[in-house]
Amino acid sequence: MATADDLGTRGATDEEQLAAAARNRRTLVTYNIADFAVLAEEWTRRGLTHWGIVLVSERTVSQRSVGDLSRALERLVTEFPGEDALVDQALFLTRGEGQKTPWSETPDP
Repeated sequence: MATADDLGTRGATDEEQLAAAARNRRTLVTYNIADFAVLAEEWTRRGLTHWGIVLVSERTVSQRSVGDLSRALERLVTEFPGEDALVDQALFLTRGEGQKTPWSETPDP
């Protein structure tokens, strides 16, 4: 796991955050569903590759509950094993597992 501080991207734009994660072959985990859902679609249209975007809703896993987030991410890694399992995928993290969801069916942030 790496934070924005680890990657030197604190204060960067969403696009810069995703680009840095892609360069470092990292999956991006965010509570910023609205912006990153749009960004995922844009990258797909432009033919750009990323190493996955995991969208987390505050209603599902609170930002204050680091333990719940950690456990949900551990389950996600088990469900999607392999270094490239999430390449060009965007999915919602639930308490149980990640769910690939078409953008037309995304819940409100």
